[in-house]
Amino acid sequence: MNLWLLPSPSQIKALDLPGFETLCQRADALAAIEPGLDAALRDAFGWSSDPPWAALLAAAAADPDRAWLLADLIHLQPEVSSVRVMALAVDSDPEHPDLAALIEALRPWLADESIEIAAVQGGRLLLRCPQALGDPAAAAPDALLGSDLRGLLPADLRWQRRINELQIVLTQQSCNEARVARQLPPWNCLWFWGHGVASAAPPLAITRLASRDPLLLALARGAGLQTLDVEELTAEPTLRDVRDPRQLQRLWQAGIRPGQALLRCADGSGWRVRPSPWWKFWQ
Repeated sequence: MNLWLLPSPSQIKALDLPGFETLCQRADALAAIEPGLDAALRDAFGWSSDPPWAALLAAAAADPDRAWLLADLIHLQPEVSSVRVMALAVDSDPEHPDLAALIEALRPWLADESIEIAAVQGGRLLLRCPQALGDPAAAAPDALLGSDLRGLLPADLRWQRRINELQIVLTQQSCNEARVARQLPPWNCLWFWGHGVASAAPPLAITRLASRDPLLLALARGAGLQTLDVEELTAEPTLRDVRDPRQLQRLWQAGIRPGQALLRCADGSGWRVRPSPWWKFWQ
């Protein structure tokens, strides 16, 4: 089975890809699912749980005393009756000095909770923490965009406390105040997710991965998949990640089309493309 991960329908429409609308009209519409990468993978491969992203990124041996966890800087916007997630720092400039300043402000608080920053990628932190802290069991950040965070908080009140305390720390940082003055989104919340051990990674019914996403590349390494360039052709079952509209446009311009595949958009909509016997007949 081939799986194509696509941007949102509005982003695809803005690209004006020749033949894409016709392709979708001939395809079978899929039932809508939750937005985000995890939901797309669960639906495509029949998984009952999400991959342990933090452990896969760490690529380290399991430790009975320490767990791996991811944490993302996000932008929350208070509204009259909700608090919405409006942006993810991991999607912004990874070298921006504001990110480094905020992470350094978080470091002492994390240390007080015996949480160690093992690595940083832009606004995403890879953490080692005591197993006793438990799993926040929270959704990945890409599934939060546009949602009211209050209904998505971890059930564990200890993790809710940590998130609330870090919101206070981040809001008080001078670089966030300067970002507001420059009409930029302040990174005012740290979201914990991706807990687990690498041995719990679910199986993949594909043999190739064409992606530049560090999460998917870590999943491919753990499963022993061959990795390809996004625009590389292959006849083997492949997961092709073109959620970045620029990559999808380059792929389309290179003449690469989904012949038989599941197409899943970032918002949870999608199609199943099948070879048409009538189309073969006319060819």
